[in-house]
Amino acid sequence: MTDTHTALISTMTDLDASIDTLASQGDFGALEGLLADDFRYNHSTGHSQDKREWVDGLKPLVGRRQRVASSIQIELHGDLAVAMGDLDISWTDGRHNYDRYVRVYRRFADGNWLLVSQRTVPAHDRASAQS
Repeated sequence: MTDTHTALISTMTDLDASIDTLASQGDFGALEGLLADDFRYNHSTGHSQDKREWVDGLKPLVGRRQRVASSIQIELHGDLAVAMGDLDISWTDGRHNYDRYVRVYRRFADGNWLLVSQRTVPAHDRASAQS
């Protein structure tokens, strides 16, 4: 691996973790700036949302739960990057969801990487990464 490749993996790992931090904190302006116009979120329930639907759906959840990504792995494929990881959702009422996700990022002509797709699935075989 080259230093450039290693640096890009690190950058993409930080970018990927920031998606859940921004969603939890309610920084929707910053979050929307990381999502492509054609972004799709496919939930662990099978429900699918576009960019606007997902961001609008997050708004009433601020302060009610935290989304924490962990075990993030990045694959680079030219102008595409695939991120995979675990996603813990901890609700203030004590509920917990343990999921896994795959996210696809695309590097646009301006050099910016934007998230174009996320698929989340339940991870019944794991517990909290924060334990």
